[in-house]
Amino acid sequence: MTFRILTVTMLGIAASALAQGPLPPTADGTAIVRGRIVAADTGKPLRRARVSFASLDSPGRPQSITTNVDGRYEMKNLAAGRYAVSADRSGYLMLRYGQRRPLETARPLQVLDGQTLENVDFSLPRTGVIAGQVVDEVGDALAGATVFALRPEYWQGRRQLVPSGPPIRTDDAGRYRVTGLSPGTYLVRALTRETWTVTRGGTKDVMAFAPTYFPGTADVNVAQRVTVGVGQQITGVDVSMLPARTVSVSGTAVDSRGRPLPNIMLVQSAGGPNGGMTGSGGRSVVAGDGTFAIHDVAPGEYTLLAAGSDEVARRPIVVAGADVDHVSLVGAGGWSATGLVRTESGAPPPIRPDRVRISANPVEGFGAMRMQGEPVYRQMLNDDWTFSIGGVAGPARFRVGLPDGWAVHSILYQGRDLVDAIIEPKRTDEPMAGVEIVVTDRVTTLTGQLVDKQGAPLDGTVIVFSSDREKWRGDSRWTRAARPDQTGQFQIKGLPAGEYLAVAADFVQDGAWNDPDFLGPISRNASRFTLVAGESRTIAVALETR
Repeated sequence: MTFRILTVTMLGIAASALAQGPLPPTADGTAIVRGRIVAADTGKPLRRARVSFASLDSPGRPQSITTNVDGRYEMKNLAAGRYAVSADRSGYLMLRYGQRRPLETARPLQVLDGQTLENVDFSLPRTGVIAGQVVDEVGDALAGATVFALRPEYWQGRRQLVPSGPPIRTDDAGRYRVTGLSPGTYLVRALTRETWTVTRGGTKDVMAFAPTYFPGTADVNVAQRVTVGVGQQITGVDVSMLPARTVSVSGTAVDSRGRPLPNIMLVQSAGGPNGGMTGSGGRSVVAGDGTFAIHDVAPGEYTLLAAGSDEVARRPIVVAGADVDHVSLVGAGGWSATGLVRTESGAPPPIRPDRVRISANPVEGFGAMRMQGEPVYRQMLNDDWTFSIGGVAGPARFRVGLPDGWAVHSILYQGRDLVDAIIEPKRTDEPMAGVEIVVTDRVTTLTGQLVDKQGAPLDGTVIVFSSDREKWRGDSRWTRAARPDQTGQFQIKGLPAGEYLAVAADFVQDGAWNDPDFLGPISRNASRFTLVAGESRTIAVALETR
């Protein structure tokens, strides 16, 4: 990745003077976009490819159309505005408009009322493939094993290995084939629930297979990497599973009043933004005195989950070669909140409530598995702008989805602003009553161009992020990235007022700016500026080779 020094010229101007800004959507769209989809390797037209248009100004369900036998499409009746456009077809990598390579940040497509845009074309590369066989310790095939191709990515607040897509099951010959891979370097991991009994000296041991990385190790640090090029098929990636003795996990699981939480299980997950899997690694019934024991547990990383009486308790554990004893779980009920949505003046917002979404998002993400007796999450926004949220288990952040032109100003509760705070009330039996969600139409707008030293437009990615490192995280309101549209203009709307850093790069992998470890080094070449509430600002960004 090549970064260049950013030279910034800023002009504070009135919002009404932004001639280069997007036109508002019209009630009846009159724009037309035409293009063609072909295979990158052969140039062959791709019929039945799907082309989708998602409005960046008025989020909602994308409009889509499929190509004809010549690979051509024509999208009619588009409203004026900015769109994220993508094309996909089975066997090929999905590309978004303006991507010069897979995984790059997309460019928006600016559409004007009554305009006809021609040659919005896509050349789709074939997907990469990793294939091989999963065998046991003596080389016999293992049918029904689950295989993942993993790559490092920043997700849910930390950098971790995430699956490239849904899990693949081996066939009756133990063979697997992971498709749909973007170019990159992967780790291949296999796991299976199969167990068997071994008798040694009159003692019976229940055996299982540890999660195993290619070619045959449980240690991710010594696992062999597999590099896949564009459309490349890598075969012979065989995984030899490692046998291990199963163990027991035991302890106590009680609710906040000391009563047993009746249901308990081990949850094993492998997830990421592109899919994954969640399954049970064993379960048990909690006894009347609160004790439990889960037997025949295979090695691996788990979350121990106990629930009952509208309370839940979770704890991550690592199972290796020894029993895990004396685990103590204490449940907590789901917390709730009630309140009102208003503008800065105290009046109700002049928008429809059905265009607003209020939620409390768990810090660690929503779990894919639920147990009987676990708090049930719920949310409601009424026509009088009162709202309620309930059944929130554990720490969470308030999140508010608003239509274009509106932003959250503050979330007030007992004299505090909770707009970016992690919320975990000490008492869950009483709701947080009187929460005020204050929204504003004084939304910031940042526009500009990437240019060379002569002022000619260039392509690249602009990253804008808070100068406060405490605001660098995966779901931060204070970090945004943009590429110029086909007219050379980029636009970032809705950043909170504050002090920011801006930097430009030739290429940035989509979403990389969520990682604080990525922002740290690039901040050294960034320029500093301040945004005021409701301000519209133009930035001229010059990319100069260092």
